Amino acid sequence: MTSSLHLGDTSLDDDHDRLQRYIAVLQAAAPEQAVHAIDDLRAHAAVHFAAEDQDLLAIKDGNSQCHIDEHSAVLKSLDDVRAVLVNDKVLTDAKASLVKRLASELCAWLPEHIREMDAAVVTYRLKQRFGGAPVRIMRREMGTP
Repeated sequence: MTSSLHLGDTSLDDDHDRLQRYIAVLQAAAPEQAVHAIDDLRAHAAVHFAAEDQDLLAIKDGNSQCHIDEHSAVLKSLDDVRAVLVNDKVLTDAKASLVKRLASELCAWLPEHIREMDAAVVTYRLKQRFGGAPVRIMRREMGTP
């Protein structure tokens, strides 16, 4: 994952890197490997989301439930696609297309989710650990306002 998506929480950043790798495996999976790829992705995502959800329940702000609901929606999508993949009545081409669309959507979703939603989790964790949120100083690219 690009360092611009790292939020400064090593555990969370490592989990996000693994999520990105599992999504890449799913994206490259042959139809006969897709169920296994989804199972691996879902197993990691479920553990990752459960840990985040604990923090979100403690935060108790307006966005926490939306964040938790988004986690649930991702897991449901993985389950729904898996159900199609194990259905013998669905053609292989249709299964492959569905997997590609799912992987593409997850690739687009993850960076936005990290930037817009997981930053609050990191801020909460840092406040719990240090009693306040740190200031993050970043170098801007030339030509960027």
